[in-house]
Amino acid sequence: MVTTQLELETVTPMFLHGHDNKIVELRPPPFKALFRYWWRTVQDCDANSLREAEAKWFGSTKGKAPFSIRISVSKELDQTKYKPLPHKPDNDRFGKKIDAFGIGQPFELSLITKTGTEGAYYQQIAKLGFLLGGIGARSRRGFGSIRETSWNFSDVSSLQNEVLDTLNSVAKIDRFQINSRNVPIIESKGRTYYPPEYPVIQRIFFGKPTDKVHDLLEDIGKASSEAKHRNKDDTLGGGVPRMASPVVVTIQMIGCQYIPVVTQLYSPYPKYTGKYFNRRPTAMPKKQRSFIDEIIT
Repeated sequence: MVTTQLELETVTPMFLHGHDNKIVELRPPPFKALFRYWWRTVQDCDANSLREAEAKWFGSTKGKAPFSIRISVSKELDQTKYKPLPHKPDNDRFGKKIDAFGIGQPFELSLITKTGTEGAYYQQIAKLGFLLGGIGARSRRGFGSIRETSWNFSDVSSLQNEVLDTLNSVAKIDRFQINSRNVPIIESKGRTYYPPEYPVIQRIFFGKPTDKVHDLLEDIGKASSEAKHRNKDDTLGGGVPRMASPVVVTIQMIGCQYIPVVTQLYSPYPKYTGKYFNRRPTAMPKKQRSFIDEIIT
């Protein structure tokens, strides 16, 4: 067996709770779910083919995954109380603080595989998950962001290049590119199978670095709330059945500053059926556009 060790630390408060949903607890299953989710977003196939490939890399009801995760800490992680909705006032019932792991808490994640080749690929999948996603509640709005302690991005461009290289490494094909028509973004060149039957990455935006991570989290929450109130549709999540937001915000670091990374997914919502289902998403829904613009400008 081969063990690949990743030295990690929290970038933002992490609301990762155990079975009782009260005590914060660092557990492997949410990390495996993170890796599985972001691996899916770069695949290009129909749903049946996706399930077959996913079973190979992540296991299924018919067999175990060919890798396992072990998490260890050198000391007990510091905990704090933080508001999942930081833009809400303290006297609001939605502005209450709950337990979370604090910022800058170090831990080690080990990927255990049969071969070094498998370990290298899972390491790329893990890197993609940490660059674009997070762990725990409110992870689509900047909470639970994680970085490898070895990362040392000097500017936005170096972060963009790392994201681009990791995307194409996990996809095993150069499907993504940097487009600098207005502001530099990463976008998909196109897909063989279209429209997708599961969420896939469409565009990735990068905001401006800031020293104030708490203000950034508050701005993200406020932008999400305002966008939902201005535009009455479900393109930022919600609806019946309830769907997760197809716009995911994580926070990474450039030097000692914090930068929002916003991933726009093309997600097959129930309301996208009929005449809208086969329309290529060249035009961004107004709610998503207003939300993203508030964060990156």
